[in-house]
Amino acid sequence: MPTAPVEIVISLLELGLLLAGAFLVIRLLASPERRTRWLGPRTLPPWPVTIPEFAIFVFLILGSGILFSLGLQSLLHGVIARAVDQDGLQTCVNGLALDGGGLAGWLLFRSMQQTWHLDPTGQVLAEPPAAPLPWSRVWQYGGATLLLAIPVLVLCNYGWLFALKKLGLPDEPQDLLAIFTKTRSPFVVAGLLVVACGLAPLYEELLFRGGVYRFCRQRLGRNPALVISGCLFGAMHQNLASFLPLSLFGIMLALAYEATGSLRVAVVAHGLFNLNTVFILLSGLT
Repeated sequence: MPTAPVEIVISLLELGLLLAGAFLVIRLLASPERRTRWLGPRTLPPWPVTIPEFAIFVFLILGSGILFSLGLQSLLHGVIARAVDQDGLQTCVNGLALDGGGLAGWLLFRSMQQTWHLDPTGQVLAEPPAAPLPWSRVWQYGGATLLLAIPVLVLCNYGWLFALKKLGLPDEPQDLLAIFTKTRSPFVVAGLLVVACGLAPLYEELLFRGGVYRFCRQRLGRNPALVISGCLFGAMHQNLASFLPLSLFGIMLALAYEATGSLRVAVVAHGLFNLNTVFILLSGLT
């Protein structure tokens, strides 16, 4: 168990992040130029995909993840059954297979899509290339997105939990959070960190921001796309207590993606958010 000084240090760190985020939110809202730059609509590169192709996109990502998960679970069933941290290892294996399989499905879709969009000469009609954002900027914007999200999500979380309690609805946190606090094996914790802070953000951003948001934005407009992609992102975590905060976070990630034109910014912000959450859990602060 962590000592009181450790918890004090972490509390001060989290307070610092909260105050820094509040400062950025105030600066953003106080400046019309910043609001237009970061919250206003911007043009994303067109995504040449039809409705049937998008259905295949979703099917391949979700289906590959489920298929990989079932296969790896079956292969390692005996190992998991004998493990001391069964829940942690089970979650780790499932996450590695689900997210890794989903990424494999995404790569398969990209490969297939190249054969669907050919001009009469047989040349692939690729998306217009965009100048990549330097990694220094990616980390800067990703970190800023995290800071902006923290105070907004804290307020949303308190309000949402208060409403759930008043309505008599369940407000228990996600099972994954409890698994992190109970797991004692450093190898399992390391695997969970890889899943939570690496594979899951990449997989989910490719699906929800790079796929669902982009597709819906081209056909339904910006605001419906923000709501649909955000709510689907929140619902995917299958927890009522975190649904609204995670939906709002999904909307903020989509705004960051659109403002910067780089999906990597959303991936980095998502990974940092998960890392901060895991850090708080492992510290024993909650």
